[in-house]
Amino acid sequence: MYPELLKIGNFSISSFGVMVAISFLVAYWLCLKEFRRKNLSEDLLGNLFLAAMIGGIAGAKLLYLFENIPIKEILQNPVQHIFARGGLTFYGGLFGAILLTWIVAKRSKLDFWLLGDSVAPAMAIGYSIGRLGCFLVGDDYGIRSDLPWAVAFPNGLPPTIETVHPTQIYEALIMLVVFLYLWKIRKDIYKTGYIFSLYLILAGSERFIIEFLRNTTRSSVPNLAIAQVMAAVIILFGLYKLFRLKSV
Repeated sequence: MYPELLKIGNFSISSFGVMVAISFLVAYWLCLKEFRRKNLSEDLLGNLFLAAMIGGIAGAKLLYLFENIPIKEILQNPVQHIFARGGLTFYGGLFGAILLTWIVAKRSKLDFWLLGDSVAPAMAIGYSIGRLGCFLVGDDYGIRSDLPWAVAFPNGLPPTIETVHPTQIYEALIMLVVFLYLWKIRKDIYKTGYIFSLYLILAGSERFIIEFLRNTTRSSVPNLAIAQVMAAVIILFGLYKLFRLKSV
């Protein structure tokens, strides 16, 4: 574990923060290549990326707080909880980013699904890189495991001295494969919305399966975590869009 890469006095640079920054930079570079290939405005990309960053980070933090911290504790010390190390939930970030991106697309009079196709591979690799940050900081790990590659996180969030599944690494590897696949087929001829729908199905399926190896917040649906319910919604939405594309 390397939760802090550099500390000067009270100022520290966390490994998670660095990996998140790298994920955004890589995602932006890939999106820029796609926007140029599709003759889309680079200025629009800047607006979209800013909206996605704001919506993604804010949504991820808000959903994490909603799932894990009693509202009374948040209200007593909101600054401490909002700016605490770690504590981001992917689906909150995804929904927040999609919402603000949709607003920008609507104001710019552009097809949201066209933009979705353009950013889907970047979203996959961005998530993969971000999960490496979770591993470095000791967050979002799995249940107890005796496998040879199981890891303990004595300074994790929360700490554990038992060896557990490094689900962060599992997710990073799976989403790397998803990225490579989407990046490979992106130039093929598909109807608008196909690539983004495929991303939703693959990303949702990955998360749904991984949640069985994690102790996460349970939902009102028996034997399913909140993240799995959200993943199922995303998978169904992607499947619905693919069905609509094939029926047109």
